[in-house]
Amino acid sequence: MYAKLVGFNIRKDEIKRNKNNIVTSIRWVCAKEGFRERPITRSGYKAAFRIRFERKSGEWVVGEFKREHNHDLVPQFETQFLRSHRTIKDFDKAHIIAMHSVGVKTNQIMDHMIQQAGGYENIGFTSKDLYNYLAEIRNNSTQDGDAEYIDSSFFFQYIVDEESRLANLFWTDSQSRLDYACFGDVVAFDTTYKTNVYKKPLVILTVDTYTWVLQVMLVAMNNKTPISVVTDGDKAMSKAIKTVFPKNAFANLHDKEVYESFIRCMKMVDNHNLHNHEWLLEMFKSTQRCEAMNAFLNRFLDRKTRLYELFQQVDRALSRIRHNEMGADFSSNYTEPILITGLVEIEKHAATIFTREIFSMVQEELLNEQKYIVLYYIDKEGYRTYTLSQYTSSNSRWEVVYCQVDQSMKCSCLLFESYGYPCGHLFAIMKVEHLKHIPPTCIMIRWLKTAKSDLPCKLESQMSPDIIRMARFSALSASCSKMCYFGSRTTQGFKELKVEITRLTCRMEELYNSSKEAVEDGIRTASNKANLNVCDPAIVKTKGDHGSTSSSHNHAKVRRCSSCKDVGHTRRTCPSTHIQQEDAFFKLTSREPARCA
Repeated sequence: MYAKLVGFNIRKDEIKRNKNNIVTSIRWVCAKEGFRERPITRSGYKAAFRIRFERKSGEWVVGEFKREHNHDLVPQFETQFLRSHRTIKDFDKAHIIAMHSVGVKTNQIMDHMIQQAGGYENIGFTSKDLYNYLAEIRNNSTQDGDAEYIDSSFFFQYIVDEESRLANLFWTDSQSRLDYACFGDVVAFDTTYKTNVYKKPLVILTVDTYTWVLQVMLVAMNNKTPISVVTDGDKAMSKAIKTVFPKNAFANLHDKEVYESFIRCMKMVDNHNLHNHEWLLEMFKSTQRCEAMNAFLNRFLDRKTRLYELFQQVDRALSRIRHNEMGADFSSNYTEPILITGLVEIEKHAATIFTREIFSMVQEELLNEQKYIVLYYIDKEGYRTYTLSQYTSSNSRWEVVYCQVDQSMKCSCLLFESYGYPCGHLFAIMKVEHLKHIPPTCIMIRWLKTAKSDLPCKLESQMSPDIIRMARFSALSASCSKMCYFGSRTTQGFKELKVEITRLTCRMEELYNSSKEAVEDGIRTASNKANLNVCDPAIVKTKGDHGSTSSSHNHAKVRRCSSCKDVGHTRRTCPSTHIQQEDAFFKLTSREPARCA
């Protein structure tokens, strides 16, 4: 603090220790003390400050203090650039990590810190220091390997069971598994990817890898096999699906002629390359539904994302999805939609049971009901078959079969079978039959507000100390915002709050140093260094030859002289060039001097 107020840089010069390796004397000097071969930063300045430990009194005492300078001192407003007075405090580091982990850019973090500190002169470090600190974090995280960090990271280090470790490769939280148990009847695999620093796809396109992915996914999902698996036509994935999820079309269709027609349809799509045909894509499921998720993940991932950052960012994306889902649940459960149709009882029932998003679709079908006209019906063996037409379109025809016993209904338009909610034709028959509620056979459980009510209680997810601490830091920061706001409004409040903050800071530091968490930090750091056996992919150059990798050559490329094509020197130091220059110089100097006219 003294050096900063006066205006000079300092550095440690000498530290003495006793036989027990305990520090007994420390000496600081001005950064310009002494001399170097290149006298750029030092000027022979003798000023110094030394403290030593006296064993008898058990105190530190000042043994030396020289304050004379033989160089210009830095003005106060420029001391922010002195290296010894630039440091990123621990509390600033916590704030920086919190912002960096949610995708805030480094320059934006710097601007925020400057604004919080009240100006550049108060922040205590420069933009370069911030970039170096974030680079240091990245290097420390991956010093043993990018892939190895994942294996020893917070997602896996507390999971002992190997099966659970594999399962957590897919779902880091129990909520995802519960969602799959409730809604996981269709799984879509999209092999679209972006290249990263390793120039490798996120999904390795091999049959063995795909097979392993599907097998482990089954383990993670309690061996629940999806009803349908949709892919983008990747041949390796198709082979893996047939291995892990064997499906027999004939066993499901139960009819040889229908089976043969089905095979012909599949061959037609392949033979005429109709996989991307717009009309066919509208008729059948495709991986286009994955595009929305791809666009969503692009907010959290980019081509520079490293492996160790991937899981953190995907976890952020999942948290965002969970938050949006919670907001939708709140809207469905605690707000009432406006009823706008004439079928009040049925509409009210739909608003009570369906989620808000599905109810809006059901309400649209209720409005469409007014356009349909019942032409006639046939009553036979407890079933009524209604024939409907549409207003202003008399040639259109639909048939609805209604069972009086269980109120089951089925429409020839198959909208319910395709999307899971009743069509306007079904609502027209409900009106004819004077029904006040939607029959259970016309309700798909997945669209109900209570779709998850029968699922088991949420499992406690295993969270690492790093995540818990970040959550604590965020909670405390939010709690302190209000206090700091009011404390800054008055002079007395500012003074009292500064005193209390200083007192509490010392107390919290004391608690941490004496806690088991401080000890466990060191143990966990040491343990993560052991058993390193996962190697990173080869990093690919993004300039020059894109096809070569850093590991593709056993030896470094030999550099040759551009003049003589020999090795061991460059054109500037080429011996043949020097010989030619010497010959030219000899010829020039050996000429007769020019005579004056």
